Amino acid sequence: AWSMLTAGTRSLRVSGLPVASRVARLTRGTTAKPGPARRNQSISEMASEADAARQGTCFCGAVRVVCVGEPVAVSICHCANCRKLSGAPFSAQALFSGGQVSVGRVGEAEKEGDDDDDEKKEPHLVGFESSSRVERFRCATCASPVYATLAKGKTAVIPLAILDAHPTLPRLQPSHHMYYASRVLDVTDDLPKFVSSSGKNAKAWVGDADGDTR
Repeated sequence: AWSMLTAGTRSLRVSGLPVASRVARLTRGTTAKPGPARRNQSISEMASEADAARQGTCFCGAVRVVCVGEPVAVSICHCANCRKLSGAPFSAQALFSGGQVSVGRVGEAEKEGDDDDDEKKEPHLVGFESSSRVERFRCATCASPVYATLAKGKTAVIPLAILDAHPTLPRLQPSHHMYYASRVLDVTDDLPKFVSSSGKNAKAWVGDADGDTR
């Protein structure tokens, strides 16, 4: 009943207007077709079957995100896109495989337990491409960032700001800084810092003269 992020599929219905005039295009998707193990599960059932389930809602409470298991990575990004779209000097996010994340609508259908009305449970999201590899989704009502996808949905990027503190699980800890050469605020910590991305050929940032793009 809840839309799932699954590898290689467009997972959510996207509605509303673009959040900025500079976006490449407004994307409109369709409801996901989850695998058999998830097809008839509610958010509460999905969360209860795993010890590690973190969740949170957007600012207005209309959209809920549930992340099952531990993330592949947790990073701090200083790139211009993340800064401008978050309204902060950097963003912190957790990367999960698409199948670990569920995004759904919080509303009367959920409260009343109406499992047959899928239309009422589809989250109202606005989606757009901020770059050729990144598609971002926001709540269509309050414009809170909800999640982004990489590699056509294979990876879900969840902003830490949307997640509530879990009563028993440890808080997620970033492991590195990305695009540190593009920073607008110095961060004095011991985490590894990379000039741009943190992929296989990542270049470590060693000083202001090393690829500073400000």
